[in-house]
Amino acid sequence: MACDVSSEAQVAATVKTAMDRFGRLDVVVNNADLMTFKSLEDLTPEDWQRVLNVDLFGAVHFTKQAFLTMKPGGAIVNVASIHAVMTEPLVAPYAAAKAAVVSLTRSASIEGKAKGIRVNVVLPGAIDTPMLWDNPNVKSGAEKVDRSMVGKPEDIAAAIAFLASDDAAFVTGTALRVDGGRLDQL
Repeated sequence: MACDVSSEAQVAATVKTAMDRFGRLDVVVNNADLMTFKSLEDLTPEDWQRVLNVDLFGAVHFTKQAFLTMKPGGAIVNVASIHAVMTEPLVAPYAAAKAAVVSLTRSASIEGKAKGIRVNVVLPGAIDTPMLWDNPNVKSGAEKVDRSMVGKPEDIAAAIAFLASDDAAFVTGTALRVDGGRLDQL
């Protein structure tokens, strides 16, 4: 179902619909995001709020709903970015939001432990998606992308599937880089 993740009410309605249909919530993957490309001095409070509402508060809202409805054994997998630990010019709200998602994951993993809910985060690198290729920094050549260091969406999906699975039953609070070693070379 369509959901504006920045709206706590829509997130709650989405989770209620899932619970009504399936009777339980086993896994939540927080993967919504957006970027702006402006210098810090050109960013407005509205620019910051728009990115934070989706990239951070979307994960906050779904984590809250998961904590209210999930049974022990559930898993939350957040998707951040390597921008959470190393970034570039013109993407400050995105980088800040993704760093906050990593911190949210640590806090939620601590609070989720007593509930039997695991919380982890994946930090993708350059992935072959429109978000990468439409990035003005990439288009202009300001950010160099070595095509041999570009992953596939399936690489991220596999990491998420692992962290959501019983194979990761003893993994919580982990930030898993899935970047083909890109961060090591930046």
